[in-house]
Amino acid sequence: MLSYAIAVAGAQQPARARSVLDGVYTPAQAERGLKAYMDHCARCHRDDLRGNPEAQALTGTRFIDTWREDSLFALFDHMATRMPREPRTTLPTPVYVDVLAFVLQFNGYPAGEQELTAESLAGISLVDKNGPQPLPNLAVVRVVGCLTSGEKGTWRLSNATELVRNRAGRSTTPEELRASAAALLGTGSFPLQNLDYLTGVTPDSYAGHKVQVKGALVRRQTDERISVTSLETVAASCP
Repeated sequence: MLSYAIAVAGAQQPARARSVLDGVYTPAQAERGLKAYMDHCARCHRDDLRGNPEAQALTGTRFIDTWREDSLFALFDHMATRMPREPRTTLPTPVYVDVLAFVLQFNGYPAGEQELTAESLAGISLVDKNGPQPLPNLAVVRVVGCLTSGEKGTWRLSNATELVRNRAGRSTTPEELRASAAALLGTGSFPLQNLDYLTGVTPDSYAGHKVQVKGALVRRQTDERISVTSLETVAASCP
């Protein structure tokens, strides 16, 4: 049996060249997942995957928007560390993967000729059935750029990389900081807000630094900005 620790290690590989549109599970695997779902999940999430006030739906636009533009590992990790909740048990890793295959099938994603595995999760993107889409409003993101001061005490992230969806908006890991320090700067620019509410962070001391920013993406008619929940310097200068 594949250990959960191995699956976690796989999630640290950032490159994703495949998506759920490529057929990443088999019909037989989804059939196993259906049985496991009915045995362990349907009590809360219901036979139709619509959920209830205490268990989120596993189908529909809101569900897809919550998890798309991220690796399948993010959804798997949520399942494997939190479910089943009643009774609280931990299932074998392959069972969670089979349930995930069933969830993909139920949501209309195509089957393929190879089974989904825990090792493959980090390399597969969950996207809308129409393909990749812009991140939804209020998605938590991670981005790297140059911290630049503006007028009237405002701050902006310039030369920013592409936004990456992130599930831990208030904490960071050494691996993330190393990746951010090595990241090539981009051409994006985002106004930053709520910096004054960050505990122990003085933006003035980071001015001109290459920084890693985490926060909620706020889409407005005139721009996109980030409501910052975490700010870390990764280099004392910004080329």
